[in-house]
Amino acid sequence: MNAPASDRPQLLVTLLDWGMGHATRTLPLIEHAVGCGWHVHVATKGTALAWLKGHLDPASPLTFHYKPGPEIKYAKRGNFLRIAGQMPAFVAHVERERTWTSNFVQAHDIHAIYSDNCYGTAVPGVPSILMSHQLQVPTPKILEGVARSMVARWAKAFDQLWVPDTEPGPQSLSGHLAAAEVHPHTEYVGVLSRLAKHRQDNPPRTWHKVGMVSGLEPHRGLMEAALRDWMSDTKKPCLVIAGQPGGGVQVDGHITTWCDPSDAELASALQEANTVVCRSGYSSQLDLAALGTRAILIPTPGQPEQEALGKLWASRFGFTCLTQKQLEAENLPEHATGSLPDEPANLRALALLEQWLNTHQPAHT
Repeated sequence: MNAPASDRPQLLVTLLDWGMGHATRTLPLIEHAVGCGWHVHVATKGTALAWLKGHLDPASPLTFHYKPGPEIKYAKRGNFLRIAGQMPAFVAHVERERTWTSNFVQAHDIHAIYSDNCYGTAVPGVPSILMSHQLQVPTPKILEGVARSMVARWAKAFDQLWVPDTEPGPQSLSGHLAAAEVHPHTEYVGVLSRLAKHRQDNPPRTWHKVGMVSGLEPHRGLMEAALRDWMSDTKKPCLVIAGQPGGGVQVDGHITTWCDPSDAELASALQEANTVVCRSGYSSQLDLAALGTRAILIPTPGQPEQEALGKLWASRFGFTCLTQKQLEAENLPEHATGSLPDEPANLRALALLEQWLNTHQPAHT
């Protein structure tokens, strides 16, 4: 990791560490900020931090930092109640995050802040952007107003709110989740994916079945086991993308496991598969949209957002959405279905980022 370059403006990028989704969609923005002449401080923890360290050029003007945050724990069953029970700790953490960010900005002479779903990382007087597609947090109906008010209060501490989606309407990928009005300066920046630059026009068919595992334990492991069982009824080439940084490649008969593929490898696998199975996490869906790839969607049990997104894509785009129990019972169709809007990925987001960085570049750099 490099020491900060005194002749570069300093950008703090903070991101939520619940799985790798926030890290994967932030990667192209970090790379673009470096290309625009900024020194980027990447602050997160856990798998997200490990993944970004492995995918960003160590020779770039980057510094990685551990940013404290709550550990969200999942259960095999009753996940919604378990997550809900941890929300008070998350709300308290947002307030502690404000102090951490204020101290960090002073210590590292930060000129601008970009946050992916870290609600407490705005500092008065420092230009800031909050990225989120979750403007309406999925909650029981009776709590929707309270949740929306809380998100609005946190979001308004930032100068702008960016949503990785198209404008609300029939082509929106996130549906009602990103349709709430919570900030006066909201930009819908389009599909954002680090896989976009690897899209093939006419991909060959290399893999019979591809299963992309994601999320936190225990459901990551349960999904991987179910995918291997699903693949055991054929001798054709199958691929498990395990989502475990640093694990390498394993081959067991006709099933290959990639623990941490490169972006080019992952894009090729998703495009060259007869059938793809993956979670309905929003970052995974952005990757599918960037590549124009169909998939069978399996929401993580007890995660209302993934369940809502799976149902949305089933009704709006014709995707197949099944439960984890159906996956474990190998009750899957032969092929995925669906058709996504053909929207170019990343172009609007990177153009807006460059414009914003140029506007806020300090005069002395």
